[in-house]
Amino acid sequence: MSTNTTDLVVKSNRLIEAGYRLDLIEQRMVLAAIVEARETQTGLSDGHVTLEAKRFCKLFGMRADSVYGQLKKALNTLYEREITFYDIHPETGARRHNSVRWISSKTYIDGAGAVQMRFAPEIVPYLTRLEAEFTSYRLDRIGRMSSPHAIRLYELLLQYEKLGQRTFTMQEFRQTFQIQDMYEKLSALKRYLLVPAVKQINVFSDLEVSWSERKKGRAVTHLVFDISLKDPRLLAKAENPVKQPAKKASEAKPKTISVVATRPNAPDWFTLDFIRTHQQRDESLAEAEARLREQFNLPAMESEGS
Repeated sequence: MSTNTTDLVVKSNRLIEAGYRLDLIEQRMVLAAIVEARETQTGLSDGHVTLEAKRFCKLFGMRADSVYGQLKKALNTLYEREITFYDIHPETGARRHNSVRWISSKTYIDGAGAVQMRFAPEIVPYLTRLEAEFTSYRLDRIGRMSSPHAIRLYELLLQYEKLGQRTFTMQEFRQTFQIQDMYEKLSALKRYLLVPAVKQINVFSDLEVSWSERKKGRAVTHLVFDISLKDPRLLAKAENPVKQPAKKASEAKPKTISVVATRPNAPDWFTLDFIRTHQQRDESLAEAEARLREQFNLPAMESEGS
C-alpha cells in the first residue's frame, strides 16, 4: 500500500449516510483497505485485501512495534460489526432497516505481520464508482485524526461542501452515529463528540466547520453545520510548516492548566475526558490510558516515585 498523499478514498454516499459505529483503528482499517483495493484492483469482489503492519503504521504515524497486535484485535471486532441502511419497503411503504456485515472473512499472517480481510459482497458496490453518487477525498485529510467521530463527521459534511451547510435532526444525528444509547444529555454529546470532532476537522482537514443549534422552545431539535473549503495556500502552509528554532528553557512559556487538564507527557488533546471517551468495556482507566498512549505513540506514564 502506497503512502502517496494522492491516495483516494471513494465511498458511495449511501454508505456514508448509513448507520454504523467503528472505533479509530477499525475506521483506519476500512479506509486503508479501500485505498489498497483501488490501487491493486483486487480485493473488492474477487479476493482479500492485505494490510501490512509496517505500511499501515507509516500511513497513520503509529508505532511499528504495536500496530500488528492492534490490527489483529481490530479485525476481530470489525468482523462482528454491522452497518445499517435505511430505505422504504416497496410493498408497505414502511421504513426498512437493512443490516449487513462489513467483512465476510478475516485472516492473520503472523510471520509476515499482516492481516487480510474480504469485504462482504453487499458492501462492495458502495466502495466503487458503480453507485451514481459518491464522495472521494485524499486519505491524508483524515490520517492524523484521532477521533473516529471526526472521520465520520468529515465524510458526512464533505458531501455538502458545495452547498455550504448541512442540517441534522437530533434523531438523524444519533442514528447515523449509532449513539442512541450514549450521551443522553446534550452537554455530554457536545463535550465528548461534537467539540472534539469539529476541532480535529478544522485542524487536520481541508474543511472549515462551525456549528449551531436550532431549538423549538427550550429543546434542541437540530444541529446546523456551516461548511467551507480552506484556502489551498493556507492548507499547503499547514501541511508543510516552516520549522522554528527551538526555544531555550529560559524562554519557554509557562504551561497553563486548562479546565480539562492534559495528562502528563502528552499533547493538549490527550485529557482524561479523551481517555474516558475511548475507554473500552471491562478496561480500567489506567489500562485505557496505557493502550491509547501506545496507539498514538505517546510516552508511557512514569510510575509513581520514579
